[in-house]
Parts: sequence; structure tokens; C-alpha cells
Amino acid sequence: MQPAHDRTITYRPEIDGLRALAVIPVIFFHAGFEAMAGGFVGVDIFFVISGYLITSILYSEIQNGSFSLVRFYERRVRRLYPALTLVTIFCIPFAWWWMLPSEFREFLYSIAAIQLFASNIFFWWDTDYFSTGAELTPLLHTWSLAVEEQFYLFFPLGLLLLRRLDKRLLIAGIVLAIIAGLLLATRLTVTHPSASFYLLPSRAWELLMGALMALTAQHWSKSPQWLCEILALAGVALIALAVLTFDAQTPFPGVYALAPVMGTALIIGFADYRTIVGKVLALRPVVLIGLMSYSAYLWHQPLFAFARIRTLNNLDVVDFSLLIAATFVLAFLSWRYVENPFRERRKFPRKTIFAGALAFSTTLFITTVFASFYPAPIQMYERKLTGDQLIALELVERPEPKQAPRVDEACNFSREVITSSMTERLLKCQQMHGPGLAVLGDSHGMNVFNALSVNMDDPFIVGFLQNGCIPYPDQDRCQYEGFRELVEQHPALFHTVVFNQAGFYLLQTPQGRTASRAILSEQTHSGFVPNDHYIDRTLEYLQQLDQHSPVVWLGPWTEPHVLPREYVISGCESPPAIRQHLRDSFQQLDQRIASTVQGNEGIDYRSSIETLNLSGGNQLMDCQNLYFRDGDHWTVAGELRFGKVLKAQLEGLMDQPSTPLARADASQE
Repeated sequence: MQPAHDRTITYRPEIDGLRALAVIPVIFFHAGFEAMAGGFVGVDIFFVISGYLITSILYSEIQNGSFSLVRFYERRVRRLYPALTLVTIFCIPFAWWWMLPSEFREFLYSIAAIQLFASNIFFWWDTDYFSTGAELTPLLHTWSLAVEEQFYLFFPLGLLLLRRLDKRLLIAGIVLAIIAGLLLATRLTVTHPSASFYLLPSRAWELLMGALMALTAQHWSKSPQWLCEILALAGVALIALAVLTFDAQTPFPGVYALAPVMGTALIIGFADYRTIVGKVLALRPVVLIGLMSYSAYLWHQPLFAFARIRTLNNLDVVDFSLLIAATFVLAFLSWRYVENPFRERRKFPRKTIFAGALAFSTTLFITTVFASFYPAPIQMYERKLTGDQLIALELVERPEPKQAPRVDEACNFSREVITSSMTERLLKCQQMHGPGLAVLGDSHGMNVFNALSVNMDDPFIVGFLQNGCIPYPDQDRCQYEGFRELVEQHPALFHTVVFNQAGFYLLQTPQGRTASRAILSEQTHSGFVPNDHYIDRTLEYLQQLDQHSPVVWLGPWTEPHVLPREYVISGCESPPAIRQHLRDSFQQLDQRIASTVQGNEGIDYRSSIETLNLSGGNQLMDCQNLYFRDGDHWTVAGELRFGKVLKAQLEGLMDQPSTPLARADASQE
């Protein structure tokens, strides 16, 4: 996404071709093509290319004394701002017409964040990159531009300050920074995955890898052709490995990011005009795609997002093929008639560029911030609705109320992390009330905990819950191992452990890709099957708990994955049904878990699908309440409604023996 042409460096057409290798996987990933489920790594390829090209220019200019910070930022504005502003303005009327009020407000916030080079920070707070909401967010992809701009606020100054430093020491310092950045990214991917994905500290090392390649060019440029052939092909293989095998469940970035980053570095270093890879990347059609890759990157996400919004996520392969074609048509036009003209100083002098960018950016920022606070309705969506649709809109837009106060009493509470003070609190509760009820799981388990805590009379109910945490694959940030140690040390603490997690984590596509909320919400995707490996590993974990405390595996419920606008369009009097293929997939999952658990005497499997029997309609919404706040979580009203059913299902838990030893004694009696 950076300029490939500059007189201070030798033009390499294969680098433009490498841009094509970056942008195509990103586009196909966002289009939902399962074969490229790892296509998001195209952004990492862009980062390395950017670091290489910009450092090549900067270091050369600094060393020969021609560097100008003003000129550097002028080039950045000319390169990035005109096309970005065009796409942003293009999005506004479609967002105003088609988005729900709350969605439109978030869209306005994202425009304001772009003007501050902070959209990555905004989306870190607001949007999971791999969620259904991400697919419906027109400007989500600008997070990567913000990362680059934040990096280039500091990197040129750093090179300028270190201009007298021996080049070998500079290279050594960058190597250490890359190692430190990789270690940080790997750690944050475990502890704070969203921050690791979006924020500069865990991404800077990728740009520095490109900088390292620029500073060491004299070493690899003299390599023999046979070695260049092998290493360039190895680079392509590493990128292909990432694109074709990674998916939403891959811990990223971190050590896994080494594949696309090192692959890109190898191609930059060794794919010259003598190699097969270099010759392919230098082909004119490939170079042309690379030249307009920045515009293609800008256009694809808004086109896909608005098409999904307009069709309620009902797009097929033909639709996406047409959208991809439209992406490249628009990309060519904006590259030819916007990007290229604004690079010409004769047509647009420096003062014009800076003044225009400042004026447009300030206007967009002030206008969008002001509009976001303007009383609803602020766009056209509500003007097209009548009757029960307006009631549905009100329910969908209504802020979620706080949980009932009982869920944070002395012995009725939930926590993400098990600490020594929490253990002391639990032991005091045991002394007062006897063994308690533990609810273990992810955000779905949190729904179960809230539902039981306000519907059951048990004074000692504790939740060990954390969003996105499942027993397998194991994640260091999650509480499962700590909980196992807790019940091992205090086997009489709980009379029962109720475990519940989101069902989509245990589903996969027929091709073996882990299912995600985004895929499940697309109406054209079907045929999800149980992930036997994940089910088996989850059961193994629960069997470890059962050695110390009785365990109830409360099965996943049928997840609707209905978009908010589907409720609005259907209206509260006739809300949508859960799609049949989803009902079939979750029914099959339920049966598979039940059959897997059968024969394990210590694990009591209870089917939420049979108990709740969710099919849609007024189980999801009526004209008084919305029962699912997104594709798969219950609202507070849903917790109250479904909690009554769960209470009846789990009624006998209070009388069960509290330990395996007690159960054995009870059976002998």
C-alpha cells in the first residue's frame, strides 16, 4: 500500500507484483471464500512491503543529506489521502440509507477516528475482526492504514536521530526490536488478542522486518541464482501456507505471523529478475493489479459490507464474483484518475495538498462527530418502517439494561481470574452455605450463570467465566487450568460444576475449517458438522474436573445468528425463524456430544436443544422483549425467560453428593 516508484531507489516491478499477492487473498477472505480463510495475512505482506520501500527511500535520502520531513509527509498525503477520502465520502449516503441508527452512529465514529489516524484504536474497542459485525463494517479495513501512519509518525524521526550511527549497529538494533515486537505480539495474542491484532506495538515488528530487508540489501543482492530460486519459492510457499491453512481460530499475530512476514521478506530479498518467482510477479497483468492494490484494498470492504447489509447476508459465489469484479473496476478508475493525478506536484502543489487535506479532514471530523450526537432519526432507515417494524427497531436499538443486582452478592458473583482472595471468599461462602454451584464457560456460560443466579434460590452460585474462553484449544489467558487446580485442592467446595460454551466453537465446515459467527450468519453457508477432535478434548478436560466434583455439561443451544436488521424488517409480530440448516447442524452437534459423553459415568450431559427447543419466531422476539442481543447471546430478558426453563432442568442438582467419594458412598447405600 506504499509508493513503488521513487528516483532514489531502483524500481523493481516484482515488488508491485508482490502487492497483488497481498491484496487478492485479503479480498477473497473478506468475500468469505473458505479456501482463503487465512487471506487476512495479506495485510502483513503489505506491512513488510511498506517497511522495505519507505526505509529504502528514507535511508538513502538521510545519508545523502536530501531528506525533508515535510516532503516525506507530503508524499504520504499524496499517496493515501485522496483515494481514502473518496471512498469514505462514497460510503456516507449508503450508510445513511441502509444502516440502523446505532450502526450509522458507529460508522460516523469510525470516520472521525480515520481523520485522527486512530481507526485501529476505535475498532479495537468496538469490533472483533472475525465477527459477523466486522463483515458489516464498511471502513473496518482502515485499521491497517492507521497502524502504518502511527508507525511513520515516529520511524523517520528515529532514523534521522540515528543517522550517524554505524549501519551495523542500526541493523542490530532493528533485529532486537523485531525480536522484542514478536515476543510482545505472541504474548498479547494470548492475553489480549484483539489489542494484539489491531494495535501498533504488536504490529511494528512486521514493518521493521521490511526495514531490515532494505538496510541489508547489499548482502542478499549478490546471492547466486540457485539460492535465490530456492529462497524465493520458499517465500511463496510460506505465504501460501498461511493463506490456505490459517483461519479465524489461528492465534494471530504472533509466532504464526512469521509465515507471511518471513515469506514476504524472502520474496523481497531473493525474487529478482533472474528467478521464476520474480519473473511471474513482474508480468504486466500482475504488476497492474499491484499498482492499483491500494485502491482495490480501499474499495472491497465497503462494497462487500453494503451488499451484505442490503441483502441480509444472503450473497452467493456469483454475487461475490461480481462484487470482486466491481472492486477492480473501481480500483482502476480511482488509481488512474485520483491516485496518479494527486502525485503530480505540477497539478497539485504542496500547499494545495496540505490545505485540502486539512480542510477535508477537519470538515469530516467535525461533521461526523456532530451528526453522531444529533437526536434520532439521523438517517433514512426509520422513515421506511411502519407499525411493528418500528417496535422491532426500538427493541433492537434499546440499550441493554444492567443485570439484576443479585448476581454480585457476597456468594453470588462471577469473576474471570481466580486469585487467592477469591479463594478465601469461596471458602467463607462454603462455611456459611455448604457446597456451592459453579458455572464454568465462556460468554454463553455467562448467560447461564446470570439465568440461574436470578432464578434459583441457591445463595452460593459462582461463575468462572470469560468471553471467548473454551477448554480446547487451550489459551493461557483463560481460567480452566486454574479452576481445575481449585477443585483439586478443595474437592468439597462445589456440589456441582455446570459447564457451558458456545456451540459454534464445536462446529466445522465440511472442508474442516472451524466455524465462526461470520460464516454461520451467512444464509448461503450450510452443512456444518461437529468437530470431533474439539469435542473429545473438551470431554477430557471435564473428566479431570469430575475426579474432584460432579460435572454437568449443559449442551449448547441452537444459535439463531439472526442479524438485527432481520428483526426490524420482519417486525415484532412475525420475527424470523432460525434457518433450518442451522437447526440441523446444532441438532447433529447435540447428538454427537451426547453420544460421546455416554459411558462416562461422571459427566452428566443435559441437552439445551431439547429443553429450550428454539426454532425462532417469538422465542427470539415479541413486541415486548428481544431475547437474543446478537447472533447467539441472550439478553437480560432472555436470561429471565430461558433461566426458568434451565432451573427446571437442573432442579435436582442441589441434592447431589458433593464429591466423587460421597457419590461412591451414596451408591453403596
